[in-house]
Amino acid sequence: MTVCSTAFTTLGQAQARALGKPDLPIAVIPHPFGLRTREEVREIAEQCAQDIARLVNRGAE
Repeated sequence: MTVCSTAFTTLGQAQARALGKPDLPIAVIPHPFGLRTREEVREIAEQCAQDIARLVNRGAE
């Protein structure tokens, strides 16, 4: 499982396929990330944590 921003989702998927992991779960965060306020980063982190938990649990099923 990996995390990438919306600007790099296609690249992340291509890399996963190239490495023989086409079904690698990818949690996607909004891009750009560096210009966000502290509160925006906190909100994104909370949402991303939920996505990561869902993706990890999906792999455990």
